[in-house]
Amino acid sequence: MPTLRQQLPPLDALVMFDAAARHMSFTLAANELNVTQAAVSRQIRNLEQNLGIRLFIRGHRNVELSPEGRMYQHSVHLALTHIGDATNEIRNVPQATFVVATDQAVAGLWLQRRLPMFFRSNPEISIRLIVSDKEDCLRERVDVAIIHGNGEWLGFKSRLLFPEEIIPVCSPSCIEKYGPVSGPQSLVNFPLIEHEDERWDWMNWRVWLSMNNIEVPQVHHKLLINNYALVIQAAEAGDGVALGWRYVIDDSLKSGRLVSPVNQSVKTKLGYHVVMHEAEHPNPSVEKFCDWVFSIVSV
Repeated sequence: MPTLRQQLPPLDALVMFDAAARHMSFTLAANELNVTQAAVSRQIRNLEQNLGIRLFIRGHRNVELSPEGRMYQHSVHLALTHIGDATNEIRNVPQATFVVATDQAVAGLWLQRRLPMFFRSNPEISIRLIVSDKEDCLRERVDVAIIHGNGEWLGFKSRLLFPEEIIPVCSPSCIEKYGPVSGPQSLVNFPLIEHEDERWDWMNWRVWLSMNNIEVPQVHHKLLINNYALVIQAAEAGDGVALGWRYVIDDSLKSGRLVSPVNQSVKTKLGYHVVMHEAEHPNPSVEKFCDWVFSIVSV
């Protein structure tokens, strides 16, 4: 099977063909491209030999496209335009662009909702946001990450953004349906919405209840979802009680979409940290972003 390079004619020949087809003149094409008329004629002749097709019908004083040439020019011009647009886009990427990485929870429920505030104050900055619950957040091309853990990552420096405090959350209608609630023990009567995650340090219902001296029944209604933003959506919809990470779900609490049916919470030594490569000095745009992130923790 021929490779793409073997299928394509020389790019210079396509550029000269497109110019000649637009102007219907080898001379005007040569003027546009700042080459000689002979160079244009030679490249188009080579292109015709490569394709085995006459692209132009040559007259004594003029040229015109053959039917095959006109069909080919439509595709060639469109392809060259796409290449030119993509090239300009790459050349004009703002120097202030940088990469931010975080997990689904922070991206979907906290950061993305607040980014318009940052862009209003910093219109010259562009951000590429990578969302992943895996170690992609610490890969080489990430400038700054907001990730969950103990703050210790080899080769990285970190600063605690907000500590880990976990509370049960559900919709007001869920309490009406499955209540009343007299304390944490009552939660076992509710459908429990669980975030299904591969990470060992991510709190689940069994651990949270056991830390409040409550044993989970062997048989109980549980909904497992592998996306934390969808876990919270399910809780807001009244499907059951979920574990809510403070700060991450505070917007839903403030709006009343979620409430905490009990006063108990679990605090750990973990939390969300702003993390950067230890050996790299952040550029001014990254520093602006980090300063802004810490300034809006309670916003």
